[in-house]
Amino acid sequence: MNELKSQSTLSEAEEMLNTAQEELCRPEEDVVHYNVCKHAYKAIEKYMTAYLIQHGVHIQNSTSIKELLNQCRNIDPNFKDLDLNPLMDAEHVDRLMVNLHTALEFIKIAKQTRSLVGLN
Repeated sequence: MNELKSQSTLSEAEEMLNTAQEELCRPEEDVVHYNVCKHAYKAIEKYMTAYLIQHGVHIQNSTSIKELLNQCRNIDPNFKDLDLNPLMDAEHVDRLMVNLHTALEFIKIAKQTRSLVGLN
């Protein structure tokens, strides 16, 4: 059961990351940076959730991204290299400067998370 749930969550994460990257393929004036950030953020959450499920950790829907990261770090110290600080205001998007630089940063962190969970 955990394997099926983990694979399903990984598929969702892949879809979210692909959606974020596709948004950046639009002409520059049509890119909605908020959408890139939102989808990359969700991908990061889902990658870590899938990783934890795969390792037998029960995840609740209310688990914060910080807590997901801490739990991942308890399993694999390599997650200490993952810096989620640029994402921390994502829950309060009005405080987050959403522009191309931020969107690219979110994508970079999503790809780093993807790699840490074992996908290349």
